[in-house]
Amino acid sequence: MRIRKVLLLALAVAAGALALPGTASAAYSDPLTTTAKQSLVWHATPAAALTALDSALPNVSLNTVVNDTSYDMTGCTSAEKAALPKAPAATKSMCWDADRAGTTTWSPQGITTSGDADDDGKWGDDKIILSGWHGTDALGRYNDARIQAINYDNPASPSYRMFYLAVPNSTGSSFSAAQAHMGGMAWYGDKIYVTAEGSTSTAIRVFSTKHILQMTDTTSNAIGKTSGGYAAYTYKYAMMQVGYYTYAGGTCSMSSDTGVPCFSSMSLDRSTSPASIVTTEYFSDQSLHGRLYRYPTGTDFLLSATSGTVAATEALRSSVGNMQGVLSNNGKWYVAHSSATINGQLWTQTTASSNSATCGSTSTAACWAVHPEALTYDWSTGLVWSQSEWSTADCTAQNQTCGRSVFAVPLSSLAS
Repeated sequence: MRIRKVLLLALAVAAGALALPGTASAAYSDPLTTTAKQSLVWHATPAAALTALDSALPNVSLNTVVNDTSYDMTGCTSAEKAALPKAPAATKSMCWDADRAGTTTWSPQGITTSGDADDDGKWGDDKIILSGWHGTDALGRYNDARIQAINYDNPASPSYRMFYLAVPNSTGSSFSAAQAHMGGMAWYGDKIYVTAEGSTSTAIRVFSTKHILQMTDTTSNAIGKTSGGYAAYTYKYAMMQVGYYTYAGGTCSMSSDTGVPCFSSMSLDRSTSPASIVTTEYFSDQSLHGRLYRYPTGTDFLLSATSGTVAATEALRSSVGNMQGVLSNNGKWYVAHSSATINGQLWTQTTASSNSATCGSTSTAACWAVHPEALTYDWSTGLVWSQSEWSTADCTAQNQTCGRSVFAVPLSSLAS
């Protein structure tokens, strides 16, 4: 995650030392502490609007989408390999075709897999990885959102199809682009959760695999109803929002760690009963300490709500700075930190301890990926998946050797 138009160059971790937030009394190695809980409020898309669009356009399955791929994933270049974690080492990795690897108009953020979605780790007959991207200023549609759905049935030759995220209007006569930074994603049953934008009241947008529509106008550079049918900026498919959660406290703040939090990342924890969604927040200011929240799921794979309000069951504060990804499993929390100049760090945290893998002759904790993003755990394989954000051009501009990759490490290899 980057602040709009600005590459965050504020944090560089010296080799051989733990990174420190702005105050000397707080270190990344400090355990989690408890903090105030934050509630969410559910807002459903009118059922009639979804029905109207399902009737107006072909409604297709996600399996149809991932078996209609248009691009192949590739092996990683030496620069892209340089962005992979040093410790624990990635056991799986793949990279994007040249256009996605180098684009300045879209940026990768959140990630989730069919290992979240269903008990057998597949969606239907397919193993699927979903990579979330947001539009940049260069696109001219900042925080438009798309998903790159990777068919991972054959890990030796994965391929993918991109589709847009859209919001129906109140009647279902048209739709508009969903606004989401995509910093985190979670997929549970037919529901796909994505983090929204900072400095707004919208916390999480929810989409459904039951409402993926095939466009009838794939030439118009527009979205919604057009003279030629329905379009999504020339994309073949668009997935419709079925509702969203707002912060009960109002507009969130990206400049305060005591006000309403802005969720920056998110993942699903299947180790709890019921399964739960966990979130974190990102600050570029190292004197601010991000908070972690847990929300239980209920019926229809949505969050458990009473009269539309979802109460957090857990709220914790971390001293790890620049938190990009969050994961929770069996009582442990994992947070990915990013540095502007070197490898990031991956911390395992509880209220009793905070530890990271070390590497190199000086035992530095900066062993994770370069410019890492979200985390997701595929319980069916035991793998933690993530991805790196910066393109090779971004890295070159800062005299760095790195690039975009999608990678996995075994959960068992993370620091205890």
